Amino acid sequence: METTTSVIDTSPVDLSAAIAIEAAEASAWTDLYAAAPTDWAATVGLETREVAGALVLSWAATGRRYFSRAIGLGVTSPANAEAIDLILDGYEEAGISMFLLQSLPHCRPARYESWLRERGLEPFDAQDRVVRGGSPVDAAAPTSRRELAVERVSRESADEWVAFMERVYRLDTGPWLPELIDRAGWDQYVVREAGELVGARAMYIGSDSAAWLGMDGPVPGVTTDDYEPDAALCAFIVEDGLARGARSFIADIELPSPEQATPPYENFGRLGFTRPYVRTHWKRR
Repeated sequence: METTTSVIDTSPVDLSAAIAIEAAEASAWTDLYAAAPTDWAATVGLETREVAGALVLSWAATGRRYFSRAIGLGVTSPANAEAIDLILDGYEEAGISMFLLQSLPHCRPARYESWLRERGLEPFDAQDRVVRGGSPVDAAAPTSRRELAVERVSRESADEWVAFMERVYRLDTGPWLPELIDRAGWDQYVVREAGELVGARAMYIGSDSAAWLGMDGPVPGVTTDDYEPDAALCAFIVEDGLARGARSFIADIELPSPEQATPPYENFGRLGFTRPYVRTHWKRR
């Protein structure tokens, strides 16, 4: 697939817009973790809490950073050193050493990143946040010689989807993922090629009518160099989300390119997404 540069608008957004964007993602993750059966969640150390207006995720059993992280810290409300210490102490008490805190241009106060460094954290990686409003998609889908068929996961196909997600992420999700099928706000999608699953993504539409697109597997640019299945998924999901009343959409490009030199920029740009800011993840040294 050909790539182009400067295909997506990078105009920044103000604080109120950033708060709404981060809050929409936090809402999705809150409900995602709430869907897990209580007994199983307690066994694997899966929980959420709120600290200084931020959502703090924990999943002790995975040892994966992205499932133990803070969302919205310093954005939803100004951060303070005590809040950062409370988050770090909570992870230590839970035996979680693999975790992430986030920073973005809207984090308050100006000393926020200095506080992270003073506590032994350093930048780990970054994500380009991409967003779009609720306008119709006005670009034609790219032509492809491949026959990629996107479908919504049903109760009948749930077991196949769960097995695919566990294999792609190399995780044991126990009884959790089936609880997302037919759960209010959630839809799971897969894309097939020659009958075989080659990709998956989720959409969560919250009470604010914002649609979060996540749970993508395999992750384009990170665990696969094949971008076409996810492009097909995102195009289908945006159309489906609009039909279901979504008024905005948020997603991430998980391996950002300052030159916009990878296919996701063209794919998301074609769907009307913009890139308002970059989020940096911080880990302990």
